[in-house]
Amino acid sequence: MDISSKDDIRLEDVLNTTPVAVGWSSVSSGRIEYVNKAFRDLFGYTLDDIPDIESWYSSVSSKPQYYQDVIEPWIKECQESDVAYPLKAMLHCKDRSLKQVSMTFSLVGDKRLWYFSDITDYWVAEKRLRARSEMLEMVAKSSALKDILNVIVKQIQQESPFSLCSVLLFDKANQCLKLGAAPDLSDFYNNAIDGIKIGANVGSCGTAAYLGERVIVDNIHTHRYWKNFTQLAREADVAACWSDPIMSSKGDLLGTFAIYKRFPSSPTDKDFELINFASNLASIAIENFRAQEELERRAHFDHLTGLANRRQFFEQCETILNQSKEAHLSLAIMMMDVDHFKQVNDDYGHKSGDLALQKLAETSLSILRKEDLIARIGGEEFAILLPLTGKKEALLIAERLRSNIESCSLFSPDNEKIHITVSLGVAFKQGGRCSVDEFLNKADKALYRSKALGRNCVYLLED
Repeated sequence: MDISSKDDIRLEDVLNTTPVAVGWSSVSSGRIEYVNKAFRDLFGYTLDDIPDIESWYSSVSSKPQYYQDVIEPWIKECQESDVAYPLKAMLHCKDRSLKQVSMTFSLVGDKRLWYFSDITDYWVAEKRLRARSEMLEMVAKSSALKDILNVIVKQIQQESPFSLCSVLLFDKANQCLKLGAAPDLSDFYNNAIDGIKIGANVGSCGTAAYLGERVIVDNIHTHRYWKNFTQLAREADVAACWSDPIMSSKGDLLGTFAIYKRFPSSPTDKDFELINFASNLASIAIENFRAQEELERRAHFDHLTGLANRRQFFEQCETILNQSKEAHLSLAIMMMDVDHFKQVNDDYGHKSGDLALQKLAETSLSILRKEDLIARIGGEEFAILLPLTGKKEALLIAERLRSNIESCSLFSPDNEKIHITVSLGVAFKQGGRCSVDEFLNKADKALYRSKALGRNCVYLLED
């Protein structure tokens, strides 16, 4: 059926009132002859912007040859089956934002009427649900935190084209931010901000973490928060940064989530929604990871001193003993016991006893080498493994431990000075087969002799 000039006017009036985006093109020439108001509102294009259907599809798709590879075969298949089934596509609007649409067409004479439904919100909800499910599955499988955070970052970047996102993790002990995930920011930029101290005027993320509140910087090059980092931002080609602190369920700072833009810009309501979504997901991932990390730490480390526990000591000691047996390497082991520890608890209270054990651990770590292994294996009993260590060196280390612990300053909660000493038993081996129990038993016998000699001394058990 032909559409006459008179009918065109009436049809345009009708189509301009419908909320569905509609346009029509000439079947024979491909020229686009009309788009309604809903089409212009949805895509931002006017009739003058899109002379023909092939040019329009080429400009709105990010895929080369989209019209030839997708649209033409779809049209042909629909015409051959006499059923115009909907086709879903991601199309660029004139402002370069993206819309997920469902489109179809019908034929009226030489006119092909195109219908476009905006399903972006539905698509976003579906993608977010999928991303959340994927993240939760990765959390359940104890996947690497970086991989989980990358899933979140990629999802936000997909929803917000021309954005670059990052997750930084808060290191409470050092009051700094460590790189969590920023797959598309420049490596030199990530390296520069990895480990940066939080504080006022430390970019968007450092300031957001310091203040505990969202920081929106529309223009990095003119904002005081970025005064010391403008050159870095220029080199990374970023000009705006909106950062949100990531908080735990208990209100503790976990890190920051940031959206960067390559040009000065302000966030929209949609951007704020994205930031909230990303921060919440990241909070779940980080909090779960930290909880698992804490469980792992408790399984292998003493809760009071932070040293390895008995289980961790035996596992690592077994490995080192096997290595030394095969290579005939020398090593030494010590048992260290706090002298009259019960008296410390009785005279100053159990809190003071805990402080004494913590001070002993701290002092020991300051003396021992990086490769040495110290563990709390009982109430006031400590075991120390010294790899690649001969008798003379082992005795020197043991004496340094004894001397430094004897002279350390320690005060009770009531500010009373507490004096502690330790007894040490040392055993030595070079190659040969020996279990952890056997080796530790030798050191324990040496410790017994040390106590028998009056305590606060070192005794080496000779083979």
